[in-house]
Amino acid sequence: MRNQLKTFMTAALAAWFLLPACSPDLDGEIGSLPTASFNMTPVPGKANTWLLESTSQHVFGYQWLKGVGSFANGKAIDTAYFGQKGKYTVTLRVFGQGGQAETSQEVEVVKDDLENHPIFKLLIAKTWVLNPTPGANTIIVGTENNPAEYFGGGSLDGCQTDDEYKFNLDLTLNYKANGSTFNAGNIQPNYSCGTDRSYTGQAFTFAPGTSQGAGIASISINSAVPNRFIGVTDVSSNNYRIISIDENSMVLRSGTATETVHQFKFIAK
Repeated sequence: MRNQLKTFMTAALAAWFLLPACSPDLDGEIGSLPTASFNMTPVPGKANTWLLESTSQHVFGYQWLKGVGSFANGKAIDTAYFGQKGKYTVTLRVFGQGGQAETSQEVEVVKDDLENHPIFKLLIAKTWVLNPTPGANTIIVGTENNPAEYFGGGSLDGCQTDDEYKFNLDLTLNYKANGSTFNAGNIQPNYSCGTDRSYTGQAFTFAPGTSQGAGIASISINSAVPNRFIGVTDVSSNNYRIISIDENSMVLRSGTATETVHQFKFIAK
């Protein structure tokens, strides 16, 4: 009996020594706990681009959340690009033998990167003219909910079909009337071709999205109607919204959602 008890105690002690130690140093047995940290600095010569450099410790894996979207696998050194102005939160999540950790930093982007914005690139790529196709109802007038409520469209006058609008990368607009400009309801004689009202180098602003009403981007001319205008001289204001645009066509709507709106169909020259 005594030999059996001795054998049992020996086996129990051997099993106990094989168990993991329960002590504050447990994380050291399986790997040090990771720490998450990184530096974020603007990249010279690259618009709205930041260099991300991890300074984390005890790490073998990295995931970045770059302001929008979800975490994606990355490297210790990475970059983040923000096309539009605003505040963004960049988060680094790291993985080590002892577990995982994460940290975040906020960055403020002060201006849109228009040169690389897809809508702006389409806007400045071509010279735009009013769609001369018969039956296209190129110009309609109405309200935000019914843009054709007051005028459902008709044929263009000859002096309208050769009007050219060129939006430039430096945020200037050129209007070329090619000899004559159509006088709308606010210029005498009404609804007839008149003096050439061409202009060049007119400043405008561009913004992705709209603050109110339909549209995918906004344009504002920094001058009053009728000295400056797009489409016709009697638009309610020089606030315009791009309703749609592609390489060959554009629909532009003047006026805010609470004003009388003019809607224009343009084609690329």
